[in-house]
Amino acid sequence: MNKVEREITVAAEPEDVWRALTDEVLLSEWLAPEVELEAEVGGELYVRSEDGEERWDTVDELEEGRRLAFTWADSSVELSVDAVSDGRTRVRVVETAALPVSDWGPRLTALASACALTLA
Repeated sequence: MNKVEREITVAAEPEDVWRALTDEVLLSEWLAPEVELEAEVGGELYVRSEDGEERWDTVDELEEGRRLAFTWADSSVELSVDAVSDGRTRVRVVETAALPVSDWGPRLTALASACALTLA
């Protein structure tokens, strides 16, 4: 199995980061241009990427405000949120797949920018 683990510390409170992980408008700022999410276990995640590729995925686990895990094409993705200090939050992504996994670095950088939108 291929596995990628990435993390970033974001200058935002955990609840703002969580909103960026679960709010469709904010998801479209960092994950893909078009996103629909039912933020509940068994809920659907629809993603249409920049190149027009469409995916229908499923939320596998959700711990409100802390952890979101979903099936992403042929892989499994887990995003976790942890407060690290005043106004800063660590976001960690782990993707596991039989095929090569995504490069989450640019997405996490875009997530940090999307979190700034929650403060506006």
